[in-house]
Amino acid sequence: MTFLSKVLSTIPASHSVTYNCTFYNNWSMENHPVNYPDDAHWSPPVIAAHTRNYKIWESGGLATPGVESVAELGATSTLEGELTDAAEDGEVGEFIEGEVTFNSDIQSQMFDDIVLTPWFDRMSSTTMIAPSPDWFTGFDSISPIDNSSNVWLQTFEVATYPWDAGTEMGDDFRLRNAKEDPHVPIMQYTVDTVPSNGVLLNADQTEVLPMATWMCTIKSDSCDDHDDVMFKGDENKDCAWAGAPRSEANRRKRCNKRYLGRRLRDYCPNACGLC
Repeated sequence: MTFLSKVLSTIPASHSVTYNCTFYNNWSMENHPVNYPDDAHWSPPVIAAHTRNYKIWESGGLATPGVESVAELGATSTLEGELTDAAEDGEVGEFIEGEVTFNSDIQSQMFDDIVLTPWFDRMSSTTMIAPSPDWFTGFDSISPIDNSSNVWLQTFEVATYPWDAGTEMGDDFRLRNAKEDPHVPIMQYTVDTVPSNGVLLNADQTEVLPMATWMCTIKSDSCDDHDDVMFKGDENKDCAWAGAPRSEANRRKRCNKRYLGRRLRDYCPNACGLC
């Protein structure tokens, strides 16, 4: 995944930062004219902050039930359940959900803020190309950190392309197709891999243009004492635990699991509220 543009901040990667992101539609009759549907729209996009070891989806991997549900139906509940489970294991921080976007009416949407931290330093997204068999767009495990200077990106912009989740057959913008059995790996649609009818190609049928553009900008930074976490993998997060679940029930469930059997002084008090 390459950046269309990026601007460096002066905020060290050992800080936590709050990003505000906007989704811009690029899927149109002009860009993708073959069989462009009258009811073209996007399902509610999901964006998550996570560790470098966690994958929501990836090229060549098999879709999880949550990704399958998004890609085939635009439904997010199963994926959010997977993210909640991963959050309890310390692999996912905050995740946010947008709204349905109809291309004929709305060309962009701004999401709620999302926090990235030195331990939740990757961001991924997904949204259904709707209607379709199991096609989606999104980005996988973006790291908005400039490695040479070790600072967060102040602003970054990425273009995303169509992907086949490998869970349902079909070559056009239609629902309710035969299942892929067994499932096949997630694959990006390019000029060499699109269905034979040319769906998703541009007017000249020479390339697949981006389906969407995502732009994220830092709103604030906080919690500047994460050097041990950033560079040594220290699990004692000793200031506000950015990325803790918003609901009190999930917060306590995660914290009780993470700190079960640990001494009270090892707790993260601002996150768990247990001290």
